Amino acid sequence: MHSRFRVACRVAAVGLLVLSLRLPARAASIDNDPAVPAILDRAESLFQSMKARDYPGIFAALSAKSRTTIVAETTSAISAAANQTPSGKPSGADPPPALPKDPGPGLDAVRSDFVAGGLIARDYWDAFLRRFDPNAALEHSRWEIGSVATDRAEILLTHRGAEHPATLKMFREGGGWKVGLVETFWSR
Repeated sequence: MHSRFRVACRVAAVGLLVLSLRLPARAASIDNDPAVPAILDRAESLFQSMKARDYPGIFAALSAKSRTTIVAETTSAISAAANQTPSGKPSGADPPPALPKDPGPGLDAVRSDFVAGGLIARDYWDAFLRRFDPNAALEHSRWEIGSVATDRAEILLTHRGAEHPATLKMFREGGGWKVGLVETFWSR
């Protein structure tokens, strides 16, 4: 009976040894990741820029994909609006001659406007902020770090009274962290 016990102890010891070799020596906590403060600071700075209506600051905090998508969608919307037939005009028997299409400002002009916080950026972000209150994230949500990788991270924002958090996607670009506004909130 003692020999069975000894064999079982040896098997258990070998099993623990094998397991210990397969597990990392120290499991790293996400909270201890040195990137966490920079990730949280960048996300907070986005919402503070929104609250302050700092249009260049908002745009600078965004990921490259978010900036590209917002510029493309805005350019397209301006062009479409410029080419709409004005409503309320009396229609005659003969349609008026077709006017040349107004392409509106190009991508580069719209991008430059967003970078500078110009009129287009102001109109865009003011409309956005009529639907989104940055205080919901800054003052009425619990922030927790989610996953952290070399070039991606997630922040879990749980609004007061909500059952499930929103997952804010963050990306390391150009040596700093950027907020994936489009990647987080736009529908796929």
